[in-house]
Amino acid sequence: APGSQCLKPNLDALASEGCRFNRCYTTNAICSPARASLMTGLYPSTHGMWDCTHTQRKEWLDVPADRFQYFSKQLAEAGYHNGYFGKWHVEQSKQLEQFGWHEFNLECAQWKKERSAKDNVVIPKEGYPDYVLASVDRSHPDPKHPAFERGIEFIRKAATHPGRPFCCFVSSQEPHDTYVPPASFFELYDLQSIRVSPTLRDKALDKPEVIRRMQAVWSRLTDEDWRRISAAYWATISFLDSEIGRILATLRATGQWDNTIIVFTSDHGDMLGGHGLATKGVGTSYEEVYNIPCIIRAPGMTLKGDDHRTVMSLVDVAPTLLDLCGASPLTDGQGKSVRPVLEGRHHPSEWEDAYGEFFGQRFVYTQRIVWHDDWKYVFSPGGIDELYHLAEDPFE
Repeated sequence: APGSQCLKPNLDALASEGCRFNRCYTTNAICSPARASLMTGLYPSTHGMWDCTHTQRKEWLDVPADRFQYFSKQLAEAGYHNGYFGKWHVEQSKQLEQFGWHEFNLECAQWKKERSAKDNVVIPKEGYPDYVLASVDRSHPDPKHPAFERGIEFIRKAATHPGRPFCCFVSSQEPHDTYVPPASFFELYDLQSIRVSPTLRDKALDKPEVIRRMQAVWSRLTDEDWRRISAAYWATISFLDSEIGRILATLRATGQWDNTIIVFTSDHGDMLGGHGLATKGVGTSYEEVYNIPCIIRAPGMTLKGDDHRTVMSLVDVAPTLLDLCGASPLTDGQGKSVRPVLEGRHHPSEWEDAYGEFFGQRFVYTQRIVWHDDWKYVFSPGGIDELYHLAEDPFE
């Protein structure tokens, strides 16, 4: 039914011109560790950013520019003019000039949304303020996201320097919770047509105890609540999709479309009711949070459309960009370039594996995750290990 699944026409069009890697995995399903992996091509156990930057002392976790290679520094050395706009959350200094970014604005990560009280989905928390998980903004009839606005300005300026290559990184806080889409996008969805997750009522009796403890936080939500939450999350993505459409239109209008590499990805996913959980779960190993979007469109590539076989990782993005741009590689990087896949000159057996690691967040406990072809193994030394064949058991 119309509006019964996430609407993202610009991303779908981009995927048809490029390649959508349907089996791309993050290295860690929380923000900072994953973002540091994206920048450095390293796993969290190597770069050391095991939690979010704002939650721990700098002495405990940081990824300084003088200790690690960043793809942005490699591009700068190759003559690229680099701009970064939006959410950073990679390391603690926020001095992006040290990391090869020539222009940056970190204050534009979120659009200025206002929650409509009548649309709030509220999670009561005894002893704590109630938490609003989803809502709708009804105050902005024509919303524009500031990170995309800055990115569009940067791309337009880049067109005035045709001999100078550029890298523009636009990073939005959304669709991170709280999910507050503009009303015009929320109204694209028919709440009654949305199906809740098939594992929403999973009792998790054969899974680590921490899953059941986290389920209790969301247990009072009804199916109607979950449909509203899903609509708010999807509508937020639809809003971002429209902003991505503005970026793509700017590249075309400024004559840069045919000579620009475009990558769309995320640091982690969202449970959205899977196994009775919301947000990124924190310590859940499931596909909803680890299987992230990745679309790559590059001039000259032969692979088009959806790739359901290649298993790739967030650590592969930086090596791929540097390879496609002809810049110096990350000499200590743990990922590999997917350029052979994009150009159709790879052997599928070379792309069957991925690896994820979790070190706890505020409460420290550990997990390791290995994907091999259709198999997935989760090592939870403080709980119950899990083994799944994803082709036969996609909902784990």
